[in-house]
Amino acid sequence: MSAHNTKLSATVTVERYQRLEQSNDRRASAEFVRQRFDERYFLPIESMPPQNKHGFMIMAIGCLVIETLESFYQGRADTKRHSLAMFRDFFARNTALNVFGGENDWFYRDIRCGILHQSEARNGWRILRRGQLLDRSTKSINATKFIRELHTAVDAYAAQLQEDEEIWLKFKKKMKAVCKNCE
Repeated sequence: MSAHNTKLSATVTVERYQRLEQSNDRRASAEFVRQRFDERYFLPIESMPPQNKHGFMIMAIGCLVIETLESFYQGRADTKRHSLAMFRDFFARNTALNVFGGENDWFYRDIRCGILHQSEARNGWRILRRGQLLDRSTKSINATKFIRELHTAVDAYAAQLQEDEEIWLKFKKKMKAVCKNCE
């Protein structure tokens, strides 16, 4: 199978994406980004029966979204050896999730690395599906609210992609690497 036929989303192949880029179709590219994130991350969570949803799974997916989305913002082909910076930079953005930034990178160490490497939150943090987005007094995170805010952040990125020249150029740089990985 040719790399040109590789699906990047349900409706966009590598070849189709390259045509969108060549025609400078930012609106369609923004819709592609939304579709790609929805299909890979958000819809699988939303379509699960409530009894099968688990906060750790939601947070693990959320960490994938953060690193992936930030790599788009920065135009990074790869985040190897830059994961901590991806989280720092993402949480520095003006979103509802910036409350997770700073303070010795606790989210990265205690949540992201804890879940990824040990399938547990560290340092007394709890992952719930109720309550506040972040409750420092009880050291708890509402995974459902967290993933919803990430969905909002992806939508905001897609909107920026249509208007902001720097974001557009970095998106194209990232997508060049994505397409190359399909070869």
